[in-house]
Amino acid sequence: MNVLSTFLRNLREKMLGEKQRRQKVTPPEPPSDEELTISRVEIREPPVSAKRDPYFIQIGFDFGTSYSKCVCRDMMMNKAWVHRFSGSENEENPFLIPSALSINDGKISHVSDCTIHYPENGLYHLKNALVKVALAQWDDPILKPGQSVLKVSDPALLSKQIESCAVYLLGGALGDARKAVKKRFPGFGQVSDDYIAVNMAVPVKDAEEPSVSELYTKILREAWAIGDQLTGFPAINLIELSLLREENQEKTNQLIEQACYIYPEVSANVQGFVRSRVSSPGMYLFSDAGGGSVDQSIFIFSRQNAEDYLTYLSAQVLPCGSSHIERRAAEEAGNSDWKSLELWRKRKELGENRPELSDAKQWLSKRLNRGTESTLALAKKKLFVKKELNAIKVIFGGGGHSDFPYKHGVMCPFSGQLFSKSIKPDVIGMPIPGDLELERNTPHWMRRLTVAYGLSFEKGELARFDLPSAVSDPEPEEIWRPSRPTGHAPTKDEC
Repeated sequence: MNVLSTFLRNLREKMLGEKQRRQKVTPPEPPSDEELTISRVEIREPPVSAKRDPYFIQIGFDFGTSYSKCVCRDMMMNKAWVHRFSGSENEENPFLIPSALSINDGKISHVSDCTIHYPENGLYHLKNALVKVALAQWDDPILKPGQSVLKVSDPALLSKQIESCAVYLLGGALGDARKAVKKRFPGFGQVSDDYIAVNMAVPVKDAEEPSVSELYTKILREAWAIGDQLTGFPAINLIELSLLREENQEKTNQLIEQACYIYPEVSANVQGFVRSRVSSPGMYLFSDAGGGSVDQSIFIFSRQNAEDYLTYLSAQVLPCGSSHIERRAAEEAGNSDWKSLELWRKRKELGENRPELSDAKQWLSKRLNRGTESTLALAKKKLFVKKELNAIKVIFGGGGHSDFPYKHGVMCPFSGQLFSKSIKPDVIGMPIPGDLELERNTPHWMRRLTVAYGLSFEKGELARFDLPSAVSDPEPEEIWRPSRPTGHAPTKDEC
């Protein structure tokens, strides 16, 4: 168990012990009028540190392609709540933190309007751009918006500026969340052991790439270190932002390694499921449709020594996110600049039945079909008993999920060549957690909050896991094969 888990356990035991001792103490006799008069004169207000036990707040931060989301948890009370972004203009979903930025005259600012995904001079889909930077895939189309608005093509400079933009986005969002925590808990920080930490997710496939995981960790720590200075997303020159990062490098390295943690996204997504009464051990395909990609993983959920455990057999990040629908439609219409992308996105979300959108969805469904079949095939290779794949169950997640093209594209391969006969796996719904504060008429928020909710647990309490790279393919002689029935030769008496 790590240091924080031990701290949390000891603090809870201390609080419980003090409560029990207080219950055993005989109440004193009421004071006399004279004593009361003296008390009013002599008693002084005790310092804050003497009034309460420390606060321990865990932030679960879902860094999304189009929107980021945040769920906070009071670890001592084990109660979580949805963080409402102070700059959000979206009354229906006030927890959405737009992930788009704007670059004008060398200054960076945040696009707080949730109705705009592709702003003029905009830097969008920053999460995906970070992955391409980490993998040094400089020719990937995802980096083109950054190259255009930042006016750089040199890989080293582009990498540095994309990183700075990510620090700005995460720093502003996390600074806003910390500000809200301090408002919710007056006097936070006045007790020496008051503590706040953050968990952030990375797709399982990307978690296996050391360069990606390391870059995510670096960006998160820097954002955490300077978040208070970026609260409210002040417009800042990119050069000044770079200097701010350098000035806080020592603080980043020394103070916050323990407070910042990166965790696989699918594992975060299913925390609510594995902790619920409806969960059961078995094999699952999780398909998370986001704005930029569909993150798929196949895992075996088990309980080992009273602990939840996830063993990943395969994982892929498929370029099939919902933003590909408007991009494909815009390209088919002959113009894919930011104005056209924004126009087709709004048409998509309004449910308009235009040929360009219908064709784009059909194209995406076929692409997702092939990708899902690949995810299933990779998992089947890891199985000693191949027919175990027939018992798989499916979980859908993500803000971009819909029946078509997403559910349709994922379910098609179960009638394909990987199976001796067509199967119809059960589709498992995600339960509404009982420890999350949700107002009336807002349970539908959970569809977009499962990752942030899962990350709101202290890292020592999160389900343990093995990534696909830790699970080797079985040797040919280890693979179970059903025995063939032997023929029976009749005797003379049987003839």
